[in-house]
Amino acid sequence: MIGVQDEDSCGKSSLCETPQACRGGSPATRGKRSLARKSLAVLRNYTKRLRIVQAHHMIHLLTYGKLNMIESMDKE
Repeated sequence: MIGVQDEDSCGKSSLCETPQACRGGSPATRGKRSLARKSLAVLRNYTKRLRIVQAHHMIHLLTYGKLNMIESMDKE
């Protein structure tokens, strides 16, 4: 879309070299947007890993917890 006149989502006509240029803002604003995007990706990755670990712990607890209960009942 280099040098093509296009309409944005608001219907305004603009000349944008890239979709990123259409978003506008100062370099600092674009940097903040980039940082926010990266932070969100890190948070999603952490949340995903946390759920996996929690599921693993739950499986371990259910599996070995039941075995321990059964073993303790057999001893009585």
